[in-house]
Amino acid sequence: MKKLRYICLLLVFVLPILSQAQYTQKTQLHPKKWKFNSGLDVGAWWGGTGVFPLKIATDNLVHSNLQYQTAYTGDVYFEWLRRKKKEGTVGPDIGIKTKLVWDYFTANNNGSGNGYESLTLNYANIPLLFEYCISFKNKVTQPRYIAPSSNSQTYVYDHGYYYHIITTTTNNPGGYSPGGVPYSNAIFIYAGPQVCFLTRAFHNLNGAGETIDTDPALQKSYIGLVGGFCFYLANINLDISYQKGVTSISNVENVYVNGFLFKVGFNLSRRKF
Repeated sequence: MKKLRYICLLLVFVLPILSQAQYTQKTQLHPKKWKFNSGLDVGAWWGGTGVFPLKIATDNLVHSNLQYQTAYTGDVYFEWLRRKKKEGTVGPDIGIKTKLVWDYFTANNNGSGNGYESLTLNYANIPLLFEYCISFKNKVTQPRYIAPSSNSQTYVYDHGYYYHIITTTTNNPGGYSPGGVPYSNAIFIYAGPQVCFLTRAFHNLNGAGETIDTDPALQKSYIGLVGGFCFYLANINLDISYQKGVTSISNVENVYVNGFLFKVGFNLSRRKF
């Protein structure tokens, strides 16, 4: 009986403690390692970008020396950025980007009449680019106060026997922007190969007007290398690149597509890490 009494007393003291005990379950968050981005770019370059060389002595695709070059480009890109592994750091470290690119290269000899010649090439390119992040910063917009203001302008019209005076006032009520909108800035360096397919070529010879270039020496595709820097400013991209043809666009002479391109783009998603 005494043992049973002790057991009952023990249960009386222990059970309330057990019923009030709190248990904490440890939860670990595992953020995604890769972040997907997509966007659009447009750009151009004047002089020195496009077909090289453009001299009749070394380029069988032309019939005179073409000197004045213009290049235009546009693309849709798809990008995967890997989150940094080191604890206490934010942002990406490496990335992979591919694009669907349209390139337009044209050159002429600045001639006139029967002496005018131009060559225009359109390419659809698919590059595979490997990126490395040099700098990355997460930021938020700052609060801003705009003071109210007004601006008045007076006009005087002389009708000979009287003056007509009109005063117009423009009021700006001002306002307050609370800020706090997140955005990020980054600098990337990238490089990789690209495959380029000729979609349409035009040749204007002797000023007769542009006609589709059916020269059998003109290759239907070529392989190139491209590298450059991309600056991310919130959702705006500033990109400068250089592309180098590895294979010739002519099956007779060594003719390549080389040169710089500058692009401005817009990222369709927020780059927030």
